[in-house]
Amino acid sequence: MLKNRRGYWGFPQGHKERGETEIQTLSREVNEETGIENINVLSYIGTIRYSYFRRDGMKNEKEVKFYFATTAIKSVIISSEHESYKWGTYSDTLNILNHRQLKSIFLKGHDKGLY
Repeated sequence: MLKNRRGYWGFPQGHKERGETEIQTLSREVNEETGIENINVLSYIGTIRYSYFRRDGMKNEKEVKFYFATTAIKSVIISSEHESYKWGTYSDTLNILNHRQLKSIFLKGHDKGLY
């Protein structure tokens, strides 16, 4: 899990770049935000959608697709977007997630038997 500069915990995520597949986006974002280069994507979990206000006051809509992936790498180098990271157990993760939809997608992965 990554803790952003506003103090909220979540998972690596970001925008799809032109020409990328979803899995390429996932791998690139994980690498950019954690320094982890090798992940094994095992399963699609689900999608969440939400709105937020940008710094300029404009409302933005966002859709994020979540996948279950593993890695043997334990060492993390977080990006400047984040202030902390944590590897957590199932209950640690459930307790630390701040947003309802992130908890929901995390529970959905558990319901699918992924972790």
